[in-house]
Amino acid sequence: MKVVMMRPVLSLLAILLVLDCASLVRAAGPAPSRLIIVLYPESSDGRPGNALVDRGIRATFASGTDEQLEIHNEYLDTSRFPDAVYQDELANFLRRKYAGRKIDMVIAVLATGLDFALKYRTQVFPGAPVIFCAVDRKEIEARHPEPDVIGVPMQMDLAASLDLGLRFHPNTRQALVVVGKSKFDAYWLAEAQRRFQKYSDKVEIVYLAGLPMEELVEKLKNLPDRSLIYYLHVLEDGDGKVSVPVEVLERLSKVANAPIYGHVDSYVGRGIVGGRVFSFEAEGKYSAQLGLRILAGEKPSQIGVQQTRENAYMFDWRQLNRWKIDEASLPPGSIVLYKEQSLWVLYRWQIIAVVLLCVCQAALITGLIVQRSRRARAEHELRESRVALQELAGKLLGTQETERRRIARELHDDLGQGLALLSVELDLLQQKLPETAYQLRPGMEAMSEQVKELSTSIHDLSHQLHPMKLEQLGLVAAVRSLCAELAQAHGVNIEFSHDDLPAGVPQETAICLYRIAQEALRNVIKHSGARHADVKLRHIENTVCLAVRDDGKGFDPIATFSQDGLGLASMRERVRLVSGEFSADSQPGGGTRIDIRVPLVRHGTGTVES
Repeated sequence: MKVVMMRPVLSLLAILLVLDCASLVRAAGPAPSRLIIVLYPESSDGRPGNALVDRGIRATFASGTDEQLEIHNEYLDTSRFPDAVYQDELANFLRRKYAGRKIDMVIAVLATGLDFALKYRTQVFPGAPVIFCAVDRKEIEARHPEPDVIGVPMQMDLAASLDLGLRFHPNTRQALVVVGKSKFDAYWLAEAQRRFQKYSDKVEIVYLAGLPMEELVEKLKNLPDRSLIYYLHVLEDGDGKVSVPVEVLERLSKVANAPIYGHVDSYVGRGIVGGRVFSFEAEGKYSAQLGLRILAGEKPSQIGVQQTRENAYMFDWRQLNRWKIDEASLPPGSIVLYKEQSLWVLYRWQIIAVVLLCVCQAALITGLIVQRSRRARAEHELRESRVALQELAGKLLGTQETERRRIARELHDDLGQGLALLSVELDLLQQKLPETAYQLRPGMEAMSEQVKELSTSIHDLSHQLHPMKLEQLGLVAAVRSLCAELAQAHGVNIEFSHDDLPAGVPQETAICLYRIAQEALRNVIKHSGARHADVKLRHIENTVCLAVRDDGKGFDPIATFSQDGLGLASMRERVRLVSGEFSADSQPGGGTRIDIRVPLVRHGTGTVES
């Protein structure tokens, strides 16, 4: 009973506890943002190194975490104010500035930034791990940092960059090393002297260290031939003037009469040819990557100091051209910046589009011109064809009338008169019949001869109108008979030959070839004066070929086509109707040759079998 009564009480207490926790959360507000301090040794006067490191840090943190971060940049300006009193006052200022705030980590840039962080970390950054950025491994080892001081050591490839310059300019006699007189300059001057010692037997190394700016400018203006310049950095010149290293480089590159090499990526584009450079932006990225690991819960002592990352070969395309260095001679994987793109590279797609448009327009215009020309040519040809057809129609009508007159004349003169004479003789015979059959015989024989002559005339006239042999015996027999009849009737030697033609040559083809042979031989007899003619029928590759040749006086084909006669025009028209080919070759005094080719298979017809 008690257990049952306690359940509602426990449930109520649980609800009150949840509500109380929720109210506490609302009272506490959102989780505080994480605070990251970045120490830059120099002032915020537009130095590209500072800007590149900052870009690398912020971009990496932004893409690597969803936590709310505050990244504060502090510019120590230690080159202008290197005394301890200034640095103590600056440390006190920063201590008061961040009093009451938990600093989650400190990123110290360059060795001077790291020195400040290590010296004042207990006072200003208590308990905050330190990540160094763009600091050489030797500089790290010399400071014996605690386990929570970590980072990725940079690598200054001084020797690699000088070696590259000497390879590009193999006749170099002296290499001039330009460096300032600040503490940072002095450290790297000593490093350069140590690393360049191995080149002393190949080239004279001259150190232009700590010179006043004007004197340095004058020296670089008038260098002897076969010189090379290596620019370390000038943070402070011989007059004690603090400078931005890239600004000094830009000034020197404008007056120097020798190529300049270096080892920092921010120098590329400001006067050096190039070199094996370390990247300020990459150093910022490496530092932020370690910072993300710390924010995720890893202890700095477990992360430790990382391995040095490789640098990259980087060059300024404009300087390569200035000093006539072939891009093909660069080390594999080199990065070439500031390359002036050709018009083709910059606008190749626009150029291609314009060219294609022009080509399309030209093709369209050409097509229109060709189409117009073809249409115009067809309209000329059509008019000529119409004229030719009109002329041919007129000639056909005239020929029909002539042929009708001839047939009428033959019927009237030959058949009509013969029949009339036969009728008179029959009347006379009827009026005066002989007394005996013997006396009747001579008259009957005479009338029988007349009937035979009339029959022959009718046969000849019928044969001219339509050759029955063509239907009954075929093309070969009909043409052979034609040649024999004409040769016998007119005394011309006509030879006929043929090869095996396929059976069942289409009727329209057979009539076409027969009529052309008939017309051609008629021309030979009437006009050529030939003594010999050849007629050949052949079967070649599914076509029937007819050839008629004579040794007569010949003619002009062009003039003949333009005359009123039908001859060649009718032949050509007959051949066209059966989809054949017609040719006539003749010269005055050189005989005549007519060739016809007619296909046995045409559109819409079947194949004729042999």
